[in-house]
Amino acid sequence: MVAGAAIGSLSCARTPAFPWAAQASGAPPAHAEVETLSGGYDRRASRVLVRRVRRATRANLDFAAHHANVILAQPGPEEAPAARLVDSPFGGAVVTSTLVGSVRQTPLSAEELASPLAFSPLVDYLARVDPRAAQGLEEARNAVRAESWGGPPNPQWTFQEIAELYLHRETDSRVVPWVRIEFQPWARVFRQMPDLDGDGFAELWGALRPELLPPALLARVEGDYRGRALDGPALAAWANELASYWYPSYNTDLYRPAGGRFPGTDTEPEVAREMGGATVEHPSVVLRGKPQGVPVYLVLVVDGAEPAAAPQPVAQAVPIAKAVSPKVEPLVAALGEELSAHGGSFEAWAEELRPTHDAIRRLLKERPEGLKAIPGREGYLFYRASLAYLAGGDLTAQRQGKNPLPVIAAFKEALAREGVDFLFVPVPTKAEIFPELLPRLQLPRAAGVLNPWQRKLLLELARRGVESVDLLPLFRAARAQDSSEKEPLYQPLDTHWTDRGLRLAAGRLSERVKAYPWFEAIAGRRAYQTKEVRFRRQGDLVSRLAPGEQGRYPPQELLARQVVGPGGSLYEDDPESPIVVLGDSFTAVYQRLDCRHAGVTAHLARELGVPVDLVMSYGGGPNVRRSLMSRGIDALRQKRLVIWMFAARDLHDYWEDWAPLEEQAGGAPR
Repeated sequence: MVAGAAIGSLSCARTPAFPWAAQASGAPPAHAEVETLSGGYDRRASRVLVRRVRRATRANLDFAAHHANVILAQPGPEEAPAARLVDSPFGGAVVTSTLVGSVRQTPLSAEELASPLAFSPLVDYLARVDPRAAQGLEEARNAVRAESWGGPPNPQWTFQEIAELYLHRETDSRVVPWVRIEFQPWARVFRQMPDLDGDGFAELWGALRPELLPPALLARVEGDYRGRALDGPALAAWANELASYWYPSYNTDLYRPAGGRFPGTDTEPEVAREMGGATVEHPSVVLRGKPQGVPVYLVLVVDGAEPAAAPQPVAQAVPIAKAVSPKVEPLVAALGEELSAHGGSFEAWAEELRPTHDAIRRLLKERPEGLKAIPGREGYLFYRASLAYLAGGDLTAQRQGKNPLPVIAAFKEALAREGVDFLFVPVPTKAEIFPELLPRLQLPRAAGVLNPWQRKLLLELARRGVESVDLLPLFRAARAQDSSEKEPLYQPLDTHWTDRGLRLAAGRLSERVKAYPWFEAIAGRRAYQTKEVRFRRQGDLVSRLAPGEQGRYPPQELLARQVVGPGGSLYEDDPESPIVVLGDSFTAVYQRLDCRHAGVTAHLARELGVPVDLVMSYGGGPNVRRSLMSRGIDALRQKRLVIWMFAARDLHDYWEDWAPLEEQAGGAPR
């Protein structure tokens, strides 16, 4: 074995040959409980990955989602970075003397090779349940990702990472964790790098130090992670969690194909063509991503699981009055007062903030674009898109397809024609509420509104009869009370709000809903209670940092309040409710993720005494209307109120165009 490697430039003829022992054959056997059904699947170019999971353990599901998934394919640099000599690959995280280029040179048995564990989701899982014990594995993950082969570190590009972990039992009492390291296709560190399965990703095998997987952690892996099958609700929670955590990088969302089969009638034609006429009847999970601008899919068929149901029309008839009653005058007056305090024009207001906006733009320019998370002060992380929104300029001056004003106004008019009231609710970004924690910006704690163009949008919407529930002043005022509260309004390591933040929003919404003239007629006055629960969450921004930064941010313990109905049952959203919330992941956190039954819709229902309907899409707030409209016009007419709530950051340069109403499916109003 080779203790070290002399590595030259990646792009010149002096690049050394692969320095570790390798054989010409030796691809690992297939997973014993996860089968790839996609014929001719290419992990770099295919649009669909279909897999069957024979037993719904978290280990099997994580492997099915993470192993060689085209959604996770990352483009590399135009020119491979240069490298120079290194003495100890991966910082010694992988025992150097064990490194080999072929699985045949490892001590792994056939049974052990048939039970691989996707490494990164396993580490995330262990870090949530026991962060201190999992610290060694997390450091090994980051060390492998950070290896730049003697070249200057570039946090935007990762040459390689640990793909899978294998548990090798040397004796009854000693288990050694072996790993398979995958190199990115562009990372041709050596000549003649082994790629035994021919997928374009060269590989290297080695053992981690056994002490990185202590007995207590191993028992957790063998027991809960690998041994326990998830039931229907737990499988749904897993799928929601996956879509949520992947969204900031891969624009993922859960997808329910029309007709209950994949591809559905609403699936892109080119994706259907790739399936070659094959269909998947009643898939258990379908996840749609758009990492590089075109949709790609992960389709899972889980033995014994209930299929993901296609949207069904709501059957219950609810008589409604045709008159709608928007109330825009109070917001117009409040926004007018704000504007008067800043010279009477939004241009003058923006000029006041120009130094701050210039500083934000410099910060974004200095930070590699591929890193979606930005470290702030006091352990806070911020989402790149949220900062771009603050300094992005006039929202209504964006090109057609990016300008939200005409689309929101048209949606309100369409609902009004059917006698359905409408509330628009942009959720403030964390950066707007914690501006003093942004890096290198000298802002006071009581900094004012940072994006006057959002205020302009709300004013112009109000002048078109669109009523908005303005959470920004409410949240800024609540921020001043942080010292006396149990938790802040937003999760420090995540894009989303906390229990405190979502309950504050639910309270303000309930005040408005109760003021509608029709509310008394529908109020059921159910007596909901709450119970406190605590859970751990790895913030969705941590994995969007550079490898060397991630270890500074362990999972955090969070508080939630589950809503409990009569008889002790946990609250569930009701698709037959006359009140529907359209939302993005801000409506999913704590409701469909994490502890569940504790999200903003649960607390809105508790405040109202009436269950509400939730139609949500991860990262798809601007176009979540598609899901509502797919139910059909008769279902829409049974609603009294549509509340459209999503992250305010998506008002600026949303990653896809805002679909006009005529593109909505299912008999939508035209």
